[in-house]
Amino acid sequence: MRIRISKRAEVTGGLPARDMADHIPGQVQPAGFSIPVDYTIEGELLRPITVNKCVMIARDTRNGVKMPGEFATSLVVELTDKTFRTRNSVYDFEFLPTVA
Repeated sequence: MRIRISKRAEVTGGLPARDMADHIPGQVQPAGFSIPVDYTIEGELLRPITVNKCVMIARDTRNGVKMPGEFATSLVVELTDKTFRTRNSVYDFEFLPTVA
């Protein structure tokens, strides 16, 4: 199932979001930070979004740029029909049409 997720906020008590200006795409980031706010990923959801599991995506696009790779969140602690909250972040999500 194709999905787009966008980080919209940090979570109090979680790892702080890295500033977008300090984030270097494609490189391992320093420990102690989560991805920047307004970070967007598109790709194939590898398993259903479930509380107490990581969201795992086979990413093909990051922040509007084609960038294949894998992405996993911290554990999901809350799920609604359009958002999920992990230990570090709040994400909006939407399912997308499958790319041919």
